[in-house]
Order: sequence, then C-alpha cells, then structure tokens
Amino acid sequence: MLNTYNTARKKNSLTKFEKVIFGLTSVLTAVAIVLFFTNKAYFEMIYSAYGGFIGYVTVLLLLVIFGVSAVYIIRLSRYRSIQFCIVFILAGVVSLFFIAEKMSHLPDLLHISTHKLFKTNTTILRANASGIMKINEVGQIALHWVLIAAGVFYFMVLPFIYRSNFRAKRFIDKIGIPIPHRNHIIAIIVLTILTALFSAVNQSEVLPLDLSAIVLLILFCPENIGVFRR
Repeated sequence: MLNTYNTARKKNSLTKFEKVIFGLTSVLTAVAIVLFFTNKAYFEMIYSAYGGFIGYVTVLLLLVIFGVSAVYIIRLSRYRSIQFCIVFILAGVVSLFFIAEKMSHLPDLLHISTHKLFKTNTTILRANASGIMKINEVGQIALHWVLIAAGVFYFMVLPFIYRSNFRAKRFIDKIGIPIPHRNHIIAIIVLTILTALFSAVNQSEVLPLDLSAIVLLILFCPENIGVFRR
C-alpha cells in the first residue's frame, strides 16, 4: 500500500546519478557551442540533428527511459493503480517512437540490418504527417502552442500544486505522474535560455539530447521518489 504522506525526496542536493548525467550533458552542450563558432564542419558532423554522431547518445538515453518505464511496470504493477501502469506504458511507447525517429537520421556506422527499416518506416510516417499538416496549418500552430503550454504547466505549475495541496499530491502519487524536482526545473530553465541564445543548441542534436537527459532524471529521481520505490 502506497503511503502518500511520505513520498517526497528528503534532500535537494544532486544524487550521484544526476551528477553523472548533468555533467555529461553540460560538457557535450559546451563543446557544441564552442565548435559551432570555431569549426562549423566538425560541428555538423558531430551534432547535426540529421545525422550527427551525438544522436546515438540521445538514442541511448531514450533506451534507458524505455528500460526505466518497463522496470517500474514490472516491479510495481502489483502495488499501484492501473493508471500508474498506463502512464509508464505511454512513456515506453513514446520513447520507442523517438528512438525510431532518431535512428532514421543517424549514420549507419555499424551496418545494422534494421537501419533501413527505420528509415523507410519513418519516411512513410513523416510523409503522412506532412500531408496532414499541409491541410491544416492552423492545427499545427495550435499543437505547437499546446505543447509549450503543457510543458510550462508540467515544469512550473504542477510541482507547486503538488507541494501545496495534499489532495492533489495524493491523486498525483496514485496515478504515478513523476514530478520534476527543483534540480530538473533549474535544468529546463537553463536549457530554455541556451535555446533562445544559441542556434547551436536549438538547431542541432543538443536540444533533444538535453531534453532526453532531463526526462530520464525526472523518471529516475523525481520529487515524489517514494512512489517509484516499494
């Protein structure tokens, strides 16, 4: 039985896992910004959103997100609500979708036989999606702003609600929504500023890499960490 009175993280300091992930992404982001201004050709080879080698790091992070979601379902499904399982099934499906999307752009360094399959299926999916968007450009713009509003709500509003309203806290814990910790909120604010200041971030693999890292940390070390432990 889940004790909703005692699910929050006890310390605000970074965990060892957070230090490793934040350290890795900070170094890769800083190198990307420097290379963008000093060696554009090398930057494109390493960080391009359409075939840069760093895309494999993003795929690795997405695979870990899928793995964490699967572990939560396997270990906790007997002790949590059906809504909890649905949340992490969706998280796993979305991570697999983005893995397929990323793999379709990456260089086939290992000559993997499934690589062409990724490219073919993603091309078909993108062609169908492009047709829909051309028909309804207003819908595309609306979806863009809906996603932004959802992100702002999740990172800026939901943590406040979680900490200030016990009924809301109990409901969120029951359905298994991982709440961003203060460290993750600071990270997303810094990433937003870097995205606005540097095209090296918002037009390359750096943005999806950093977003994937933050999502992974939210899943692994959320504010309501007790929900994801027995």
